[in-house]
Amino acid sequence: MKAIIVYPPKAGVWLKEIDFKEKVGSNGVLVRTLENGMCGTDRGIVNGTLTFSRPPDGYDFLVLGHETLGIVEEVGDAVNEFKKGDIVVPIVRRGCNSCFNCIIGRQDYCETGKFREIGIRGLHGTMREYFTDNEENLVKIPSGLRHVGVLLEPLSNIMKTFEEIELMQRRMIWNCNDSSYECRNAAILGSGPIGLLFALMSASKGFEVFVMNKREPFEAELKVVEAIGAKFIDTTKDELGEIDLLIDTTGYPSAFIPLLKKIKNNGVLVLFGTASGDQYNLSTEDVNHIVESNIAIIGAVNASKKNFIEGAEYLNSWNSKYPGVLESMITKKLKPEDSVEYLKNKPKGEIKTIITW
Repeated sequence: MKAIIVYPPKAGVWLKEIDFKEKVGSNGVLVRTLENGMCGTDRGIVNGTLTFSRPPDGYDFLVLGHETLGIVEEVGDAVNEFKKGDIVVPIVRRGCNSCFNCIIGRQDYCETGKFREIGIRGLHGTMREYFTDNEENLVKIPSGLRHVGVLLEPLSNIMKTFEEIELMQRRMIWNCNDSSYECRNAAILGSGPIGLLFALMSASKGFEVFVMNKREPFEAELKVVEAIGAKFIDTTKDELGEIDLLIDTTGYPSAFIPLLKKIKNNGVLVLFGTASGDQYNLSTEDVNHIVESNIAIIGAVNASKKNFIEGAEYLNSWNSKYPGVLESMITKKLKPEDSVEYLKNKPKGEIKTIITW
């Protein structure tokens, strides 16, 4: 079958025919891949900057791909939840099977660091025509979300992050006097797919939302921002006031450190994005502000199956509430043979590029 493969930690990416025969066990499901999303993690692996990426044991190559939409083709004898024709999304991280968090299905909080992730480290991914997986690792989504279901994997990470935010803010009364968050604001650094999904979720939670970038918005970005009643801030021209919730999706300290002093008392800084090469000094005044203002700093990555299931509910809600908005986030569709160059470099104006099989 055709597959998009890499040889981590070396740079490069190839579309090749591979002889890959995975058996469908009693608890297994054979899935035909419909779509894969491209993201910064994929490009980091392709360009050799994410050195933690590794092939599965016994292989010198890794099939790329962790943002996935597929359709069930065959199920094992013991499979109860799925049938042929179901639309599914696989979870990404698989537990170490030794720490308590992994044992109870919260491998996104793995304590040993010995987890594996499809298409990233230790497990082949889904940028291929077919893949098999165990029933427990798949999430079924409504057929009506087939056109946007590939967004579920990135959204699952946002679901997990808000789980962390709300848990942290139980340290006090942070909601407004009407029990909502309508008196709070959320400022999101970065207007890529993760930034826009954070904006959608923040708006759904009731926050006043600002999406920030150091440029004017692209047309597709503006469509999402305007649909949810948010405001786009070009940081080269506009300045933001005080912030309740600051979410960085860029990974650049030079983007979020200058904004630390704008975070209000008892506010939250979420660090979601990762990058390399950027440096920016954290001053004692910044540290004093964090300490004296009771600011919580949260690092967030990955998600559990629970977060995927909850994310599907939000996708379904947004699909009805904001017609055409989720589709506008998918800015390009490519065949596998045309995808290699796009995996090397992000084109200008891209929100989400997907590969269709």
